[in-house]
Amino acid sequence: MIKEKLPAWGKISGNVGATFARLPFRPNFYTWLTVVIAAIGLLAVIVQHPNIGLTLFIMAGLCDIVDGGLARHLGVASAAGAFLDGSLDRFVDFAVIFSYFWLPITTPLFAVGQWVAIAVFVAIIPSFEVAYANHRKAVDDPHEVKIWRILNRGEMYPLMLAVILASNFSAIVAGWLLVLWVVLALITTFQTLYIALKLAK
Repeated sequence: MIKEKLPAWGKISGNVGATFARLPFRPNFYTWLTVVIAAIGLLAVIVQHPNIGLTLFIMAGLCDIVDGGLARHLGVASAAGAFLDGSLDRFVDFAVIFSYFWLPITTPLFAVGQWVAIAVFVAIIPSFEVAYANHRKAVDDPHEVKIWRILNRGEMYPLMLAVILASNFSAIVAGWLLVLWVVLALITTFQTLYIALKLAK
């Protein structure tokens, strides 16, 4: 929703692209770099350095902003690049969610592992719904502006990271933050389905 609803986003992305255009790296370099950084971040959490892991996950998120802005600035944005970016985003999301197993998190109602299973599903399914609606030509929305979502990745990713940050201070707060973003993502899943069906040809 940030990218769709925030008028300044295009300017921010453009400035990022112009800044990184001074370096010799192509957009796909940053796209692949997100996965490498996230993998190292996951390893950092596993070996009980959650704040290093959190920092690396933040860096992975920033690289994800760079690749698109740079591609548009250089005039090389493509469907293949967008596909790669969206696909690798899911690997990064999984790394963050999987790291929860090594954090002090106390969740209500279900065990942490059960919440993590739900989290993986609802982190992926809204993007899948939009892509599948386009693939099946039910909705012509290649730029994901018609099927808008309450919790797009721009909102979901910071919430994922907030769980790691909160686990430093309170396992209970971290657990409730996990539940909060999972519930919001679940609502987003049904919202996406509803809008796609409403707009379907």
